[in-house]
Amino acid sequence: MNYKVALIFVFNHKYDKNIEILENLYRDRFSNIYHLVPFYEGDKQNVIPVYESSQHFQGYLAQGFKKYFKEEYEHYFFIGDDLILNPAINENNYQDYFNLTKDTSYIPEIHTLHNLTNNDTLRFLPVKSITGKPRWHWCKIKELVENYEHKSNGVENENEIPSYSQAKEMLNKHGYDVEPVTYKDLHGDILPLTSATVKYTSHLTSYFKKFKLAYPVVGSYSDIVIVPKLSIKKFCHYCGVFATNKLFVEFAIPTALLLASEKVITEKEIGKRGSIYWLYTPQELAKYNQDMKPFNQSLDELMRKFPSDKLYIHPIKLSKWKT
Repeated sequence: MNYKVALIFVFNHKYDKNIEILENLYRDRFSNIYHLVPFYEGDKQNVIPVYESSQHFQGYLAQGFKKYFKEEYEHYFFIGDDLILNPAINENNYQDYFNLTKDTSYIPEIHTLHNLTNNDTLRFLPVKSITGKPRWHWCKIKELVENYEHKSNGVENENEIPSYSQAKEMLNKHGYDVEPVTYKDLHGDILPLTSATVKYTSHLTSYFKKFKLAYPVVGSYSDIVIVPKLSIKKFCHYCGVFATNKLFVEFAIPTALLLASEKVITEKEIGKRGSIYWLYTPQELAKYNQDMKPFNQSLDELMRKFPSDKLYIHPIKLSKWKT
């Protein structure tokens, strides 16, 4: 069966050269392709210029909505321009690969922020804990509590999104109970009053406190998201609201998805995963290079030898691969 799906590439940067590469890679598998490209000035009709920070690329999805939306599309399949789908996935079988129905959304994972210990798909940093052992810590949670303002000056968005209590109830119905975060969530459980942590003495009074989030949010790796027609309008609307408040994208997209969707499925439920790499440390880079070695930096070889048990690989920087 030929499902009608829009495949939408999300560019973090203005890499116009990647447009043709991606179209050559996917045009035989997907009939309806769009690109959201920052500051695009060309004349391709399926390339939509967007204007927002890559830290808040949920705004791209909202800005481009009226250009890529069509009533006949059953799903809207968003992927980063440096994420490569398994070549077996196409417009006729994507619903089977991701266990989708007409009212199901997909995102790789969803995590509540209190006592968060994931260090697989979110970028964590190691800090020394109260026990002296490294504890993985997502610094973005600290930014959410200390810098984020849900009602920004000059933005009349108070009635454009569910209230705090409504949002908390909606997330809870999906199985995600939003609770206040702790000092350990914000600062990594660094032990006060040691010579190495003198700079944290100002936090002593708050060490045992809990901090209410400015708005109920969850976190997720968000370089691949699938949204059904039933949810796309509300999802993009909420993404746009979160962009006006400068909410970090890996809070904004999963939260908007839960608020807009009847059902959200993750990799845990479908039993299939992608391969995600971070490339910030020598060890991470070495692991990535070792895993990519069989493909010889060639997209053709990657397509021929793509791991059959993986939904996608991220990142594949097209400018560094033979195309």
